[in-house]
Amino acid sequence: MTRRRTFLAGTVAGMAAIGPLRHALAAAADEAFPQRPIKLVVPNPPGGPSDIVGRFLAESMRAELGQPLVIDNRPGAAGLIGTGVVAAAPADGYTVLVTSRSNHVIAPLVQQGGQVDPPRDLAPVGLALRAVGLLCTPAKSPWKTLGEFIAQAKAQPGKLFYGSAGIGATNHIAIEQFKALAGIDIVHVPYKGSGPLITGLMAGEVQLALLDFSSAQAALKGGSIAALAQTASHRLGSMAQVPTLAESGFARFDPSFWIGLAVPRATPAPVIARLNKALNTALADTQMKARAQVNGWELAGGAPQVLEATIRQDMNDFPPLVKRLDLKG
Repeated sequence: MTRRRTFLAGTVAGMAAIGPLRHALAAAADEAFPQRPIKLVVPNPPGGPSDIVGRFLAESMRAELGQPLVIDNRPGAAGLIGTGVVAAAPADGYTVLVTSRSNHVIAPLVQQGGQVDPPRDLAPVGLALRAVGLLCTPAKSPWKTLGEFIAQAKAQPGKLFYGSAGIGATNHIAIEQFKALAGIDIVHVPYKGSGPLITGLMAGEVQLALLDFSSAQAALKGGSIAALAQTASHRLGSMAQVPTLAESGFARFDPSFWIGLAVPRATPAPVIARLNKALNTALADTQMKARAQVNGWELAGGAPQVLEATIRQDMNDFPPLVKRLDLKG
């Protein structure tokens, strides 16, 4: 009887130790992360802003993580195909999404019957940067400031035109938001991408467009378009003559194109923390800062909660706008 009691006591004690042991093993595995290459999914074709940023981050984060980050372009459905690939991947940190306002917030609102809900299915790793945008007009336009353009639009409701990269594109929705804030009536002209949009703006087919910093540079330097305002929080050194939206009276309006990293929602917190540390280290790199200056990026960083708050704010701002525009397809 004594032997049996001793055996049972030992068995119970052993079972009680299994739980903490499992947690200890899991914690040790998380601390050892990563032990193999990480897949960095870009939900857009090669060459776009998310792809360019993703490749720079992959190069910079490798030193901190000790493993390569392999770019995997998964374009389609306005970014939702690649987003869905990551949402459905194992929650182990080895599949990371290069995410943006376009695929994380706007595409799910516009695309009907989508199977992925990024705010629900993905956990933020961190906000990498905000790509500065420019509100541009043809260089030969009579207005030289955003205030002058607004005054002209109010004097001629429905007579001025703005262009976008397509119906439901980020710059379409952003200028609709701007119209509401400015109290103006200007007519939307959708183009098939940023290239045709810039050509149309240069030709004077439209009088206003929101362009990303990099795309606008050639036309700005060529003198065929002019910038009325920039979305940066402060004037960029290379665009010191262009006022910010806040300086132009629109502090609440933020159409900047943000880019961050996200992982499947159930990814362990220590793994997310490891990826977040690598992201912040990469953003502090001198070479990354130089790239940011050339490309018109405002580097962000910080804890995952920074990206979480950014997404939360977008989810407050954009659904009513998309509903009003009846953009669901």
